[in-house]
Amino acid sequence: MIRLLSALLICVALVAIATLALQQGLLPHADFTYAIGGSIETLDPARMSWHYDNQMALGLWEGLAAYHPQTVQPIPGVAYLPPDISPDATVYTFTLRPDARWSNGDPVTAHDFVFAWRRAIEPGTAKDYAALLTDNIVGAQQYTDFRNNAVRTLTLLRDLHRQRTLEPEDAAFLQALNLPRLNDPQPDYPAIADTFRQNHLAAMDARFAHVGIKALDDHHLRVTLIRPTAFFLELAAWSTFLPIHRSVEMMRVIDDPTVSELTLVVYDPHWVKPYPQRNGYPGLISNGPFRLKDWQFKRHMLFEKNPHYWDRDNVPSQSIMARIIPSPNTAFIAYEQGEIDWLDDLTRVDFAPSLVQQARSGQRPDIHVTPTFGTYFYNFNCKDTLPDGSPNPFADRRVRLAFALAIDKQAIVDKVTKIGAPVANTLVPPESIPNYFCPPAPSNQPDRARQLLADAGYPDCKGLPTIEILYNTGYKHEEPAQVIAEMWRQQLNATVTLRGKEAKTFADDRKNQRFTIARGSWFGDYSDPTTFLDLAVTGNGNNDSAFSNPDYDRLITQAANTLDPQKRLDTLAQAEKLLMHDHIPILPLYYYVTIMAYQPNVQGIFPNIRHMHALKPIHAD
Repeated sequence: MIRLLSALLICVALVAIATLALQQGLLPHADFTYAIGGSIETLDPARMSWHYDNQMALGLWEGLAAYHPQTVQPIPGVAYLPPDISPDATVYTFTLRPDARWSNGDPVTAHDFVFAWRRAIEPGTAKDYAALLTDNIVGAQQYTDFRNNAVRTLTLLRDLHRQRTLEPEDAAFLQALNLPRLNDPQPDYPAIADTFRQNHLAAMDARFAHVGIKALDDHHLRVTLIRPTAFFLELAAWSTFLPIHRSVEMMRVIDDPTVSELTLVVYDPHWVKPYPQRNGYPGLISNGPFRLKDWQFKRHMLFEKNPHYWDRDNVPSQSIMARIIPSPNTAFIAYEQGEIDWLDDLTRVDFAPSLVQQARSGQRPDIHVTPTFGTYFYNFNCKDTLPDGSPNPFADRRVRLAFALAIDKQAIVDKVTKIGAPVANTLVPPESIPNYFCPPAPSNQPDRARQLLADAGYPDCKGLPTIEILYNTGYKHEEPAQVIAEMWRQQLNATVTLRGKEAKTFADDRKNQRFTIARGSWFGDYSDPTTFLDLAVTGNGNNDSAFSNPDYDRLITQAANTLDPQKRLDTLAQAEKLLMHDHIPILPLYYYVTIMAYQPNVQGIFPNIRHMHALKPIHAD
């Protein structure tokens, strides 16, 4: 009997049940089955950024460290822990276990980590999380700059050859290189580019030798950090830091002239498929507890136990299947019928509030509601001008604070989200990091909000332009925007409009500050305040508000250079207080919660604030 569905949903469910039954008959057998709500973006560790991708990484690969399934703290992986750490906490020497093996039986060596980490910062591969390497490891940023400048140089020479006019800053960049023959009356741009390219390629290995990633031998890896990094062992378990088997070199794109022209190392994306059948590549080779056996796009992924994994005796499931079911309601039906063992996210089902209520009353012990290391917020555009060139009132912190104080956040979580999400008055979720505390910022003070607006020169919102809230469509972001817009109308007399855009356009507009106020959210990548606080550092790639404050930057830098752990956390708390109490470039609204369901016979799943679940211990009795 399907619970919690309205009469209308039951009609829809009947069609879904028939579809599921047909699909179920076509699925291979697996010891354990779970459902994910969307397709995998990539299985390339260097390019992973989405939750489901990283979830797969926890089963297919293993880094120097791994995550404890209950505490999510670093535990030994390919390397023994703890590593040898220098007195100044900047040099880590890892010893790799001799029985670590790839899924084809090859030994996992320190050279595999050097290869993978270098690949992760190359311009042809690097993605969002490459900064975890370049921001922390000695020489990594300089090497990346060296490579990216070569790409820029060759791109500009190509543009000149095609008789395109360069922007002034690009022309100045090129002239500063003093390239031979560039100032000839009729420059031979292809010849100039070829000479530059050959010199650059010849210098690459020598330049990388200055990066603090060294294989001392097959079983010892030395990593030199820019500064003490309290969370580095956590990073050592993260997807960007996973090793890659050298067979991926067989999948380099070598028949594209643009690639050699731009000195990029580009890989055919088929290398992360189970059966690429190109260039003699043997298939996806990984080193974790499972290996990829089958991948049917938009249908399922099948993992089988890696017979060469060093700790295979502690992997209870012989096979695990991830079924791709985009509709959360349909996935729940499959779960209720016993076809799914685990649903890792039920927050999007239509009846999520009822599930939460039943879980908390004890009626559904299979439903688990857990605080999550994530915050839902709004970004204020802090630039001096708005996208149309007009003055931006939100460049004034008093205006930002006024709009923050005019919101009743409790009403949002009670009447809109309805799943028990806690109100957020800090950016870092409270009690999520041991020994770290930032006092909550004030909220819901409309009288003070109106006074701040008057002090800023906008009494009763007179003189303020129409305020637009930008959000992405396709999920439940419009309803909270409507409620907040109405609060600002009632409390401040503001004129507010809403603009919803599809995800890609929305993300581009937000990243380039083509907004006044924009929806945002963040989930922490490691258990440290900086995973959130870096969002407001000047020039940070995720600083969508374009906020810049020297006092804030100074505190973040001061904390980075502080060896005493508690003093470091206290300094970061000062920075967050400055951010949340005084400047408010980011307006936190609520902290995320996760709703999971798993069958009573499931073992090895441990709800945790990071919402990270290694596949290694999971099984159904």
